[in-house]
Amino acid sequence: LFARMVFNILVSNDDDHLRNHAFLYAPAGDGWRLSPLYDVVPKPQVAKERTLHLSVGPHGRAARLDNALAGAGRFGLLPPAAARIIERVAAAVRPWRKVFEALGVSALECDRVASAFRRAGDIGMRDVERRL
Repeated sequence: LFARMVFNILVSNDDDHLRNHAFLYAPAGDGWRLSPLYDVVPKPQVAKERTLHLSVGPHGRAARLDNALAGAGRFGLLPPAAARIIERVAAAVRPWRKVFEALGVSALECDRVASAFRRAGDIGMRDVERRL
């Protein structure tokens, strides 16, 4: 769930309300688990300051990685573990454009959504790197 929140921060998905998170039950396996991610739409924005629908950390809904790191204890995570999750998700999001283009998304469409994808260094990654 923490990784999902970090992903929402990085792609400007401010439609992160509670009905966009679900659990699946596997009676012969692990029991309840978080469902795969669904209903995520990167939202292009002009504003530098962005918010999520749900609270992120001690600075409320501010969609920043340092805010997520500061609130990681609510997920039962210590700062080093949270920092590793943030680093992993940021690394996965970073090549978004190459992935889109490889899937046949045109350059024009990529340009239209580019402002949704945020550079981790612009939104608090320095604080995260101190915890790695």
